[in-house]
Amino acid sequence: MAAEYYKLDKLAELTKQQPQTGHWSQVVTDTKYEKGLSINFGISREVVGSKRIAMGRTIIPPHTCNERHVHLYAEASMYIIRGTMVLLLGPEARKILCPPGTFVFAPEGVIHGVANASRTEEVELVFAYGGVPSKEAAGIVFVDDSENVYPPPGWDVID
Repeated sequence: MAAEYYKLDKLAELTKQQPQTGHWSQVVTDTKYEKGLSINFGISREVVGSKRIAMGRTIIPPHTCNERHVHLYAEASMYIIRGTMVLLLGPEARKILCPPGTFVFAPEGVIHGVANASRTEEVELVFAYGGVPSKEAAGIVFVDDSENVYPPPGWDVID
């Protein structure tokens, strides 16, 4: 399908919402959504009126592992900016090291957790949920690990 072209004066008829900008430092940090992590939602329905995407920045403090979870209604993506994130994937919590520059994709319904094995450095990442405007719409469900060993032994050993 070929791209369509419009004159500038007609383009406004197609635009329903104006773009917005913001800085992560202006967004309230959420430390309760995923225990242990500092999460800033910079793009969401609540912050900018988004309809189909939620995006933000997460800091994983040194030697921290969040609870495993699933997003029932959203694809989740991450891009590691600083530090090496440990991705704990699937029911067996398979360990995958994600150094800076790594893109991570978690389809709907995939069990995952994130961790930082370093005892001194933070992990910084940018994330996005596709198809939903907020963390509430993503349908997060946490795994009850009360009868399991989680995080698994060796999660904090970097090979």
